Amino acid sequence: MAAERHPAAPPEVTCRGLSRTFYGRGGAVEAVRPLDLTFAAGETTALVGPSGCGKSTLLRLIAGLEAPTTGRVEIGGETPLAVRRRAGLAVGFQDPSLLPWRTVRGNVALALRLARQPADEEAVARLIGLVGLDGFAGSRPAALSGGMRQRAAIARCLVTRPGLLLLDEPFGAVDELTRQRLAQDLPRLWEARGTTTLFVTHSVTEAVMIADRVLVFSPRPADVVEDVTVDLPRPRRADIALSDAFRALTERVSAALSAGFAAAERPLAAE
Repeated sequence: MAAERHPAAPPEVTCRGLSRTFYGRGGAVEAVRPLDLTFAAGETTALVGPSGCGKSTLLRLIAGLEAPTTGRVEIGGETPLAVRRRAGLAVGFQDPSLLPWRTVRGNVALALRLARQPADEEAVARLIGLVGLDGFAGSRPAALSGGMRQRAAIARCLVTRPGLLLLDEPFGAVDELTRQRLAQDLPRLWEARGTTTLFVTHSVTEAVMIADRVLVFSPRPADVVEDVTVDLPRPRRADIALSDAFRALTERVSAALSAGFAAAERPLAAE
């Protein structure tokens, strides 16, 4: 039997004066304006905004995969690099990046090995089942659809029981029915462990269904248009989407997105 593994304590994440500008032959491109943000320990936050507005860049800055132009990130008082070195965070991207020579089981189990955690066949099998890949544990990525590969990647992120989970469009490559199921089932895993979770999504409905908080961003460079608290009860079943409270929240987020577009276009109209 594998030794019992304890999840990392969920950390508070703070961003102070955090910005990112990319420099190239065409000049400077400001992706993220200086931001001051705090993500409470154990909170699930959705980042929504137009394509290309800088949401994914912000996620990469928090993960320590991009160097900020200004400012800093602290995760439970530590740098992102220090947290990554002790496997205290996990990142899931739009590209599943599975190793093609390993099976689904092998890809998920590899995350434990890289994190220097004990092998846990039971946890690997349970997560593979939860993401709807029962019967495919022995399959290699080439035999899977794009959505199935993405589900395997989500299982790989969760198996190490990270204190901080960063997900970039985690359900973007799956069909609508599977997306709805994952949006209901997977958050229960990280909620039960108290994981601090940030996820990027283009779906307003998905953001409200999953998150405790929705940050609405303007077109690039990313700036916060509105910070919406989602005070809906948990666990959230599919029928909560029919409630007046749910509709009011989705309308508020949608209105904030529209306001962000309007503010971005105003200087152009003035010209």
